[in-house]
Amino acid sequence: MKIILNIILFFLSYCNIYSQTISAINQPVSLLNKENTSNSFTAVSIGIGAFLYVINPIIIYENKSVYAGLTKEISMGFGKFGEHRFAFEYSFIFSGNISNQLRLSYKYDLLFKENIKPSHMLQGSKALSLGAGYFANFSKTGVFPELTFGYSLRNDKILIFPHVKIRHTFMFKKQDTDITDISFGIILGFANPFNDVKINRND
Repeated sequence: MKIILNIILFFLSYCNIYSQTISAINQPVSLLNKENTSNSFTAVSIGIGAFLYVINPIIIYENKSVYAGLTKEISMGFGKFGEHRFAFEYSFIFSGNISNQLRLSYKYDLLFKENIKPSHMLQGSKALSLGAGYFANFSKTGVFPELTFGYSLRNDKILIFPHVKIRHTFMFKKQDTDITDISFGIILGFANPFNDVKINRND
């Protein structure tokens, strides 16, 4: 339990660092600047962000055992900000036998920043995502609720979402054990593929 709590604290710190890093990236950098420590920190943060953009670690608790793995989620959103999202996630779990897990889900994103309007520019806001979906690993199936918190960068077409996610999967068969998992990284999403959101500003 202490391990999971430490992971959660690390994830929340990571989301905060990522949001600060994004602001730093948008500032011009001088090659003559002697603040090498600050620049190095930014470079490391970008490197970590790039790694998590491709690979998302996941920790699973199942049948009184803890397993580690890799997972990746891709979502398609609808609405002014793509806040209604349908997602597909694949997880590769390292255990006694390598487990492949698939999840299909629906999520709704609650943005903390007020007065956000549709824009062609990326806009940042802390976000809480509520979701539920279907689970399968080719030997058992189930359903799950999930809760995701992170820093959302999005416009009317793209979503970049550094986050921490926790969920519990209830199996359909009584003999199958339930699964609790926690993961973090960056969700990649797309939005409104079949229609253009009306934008009245010159963004």
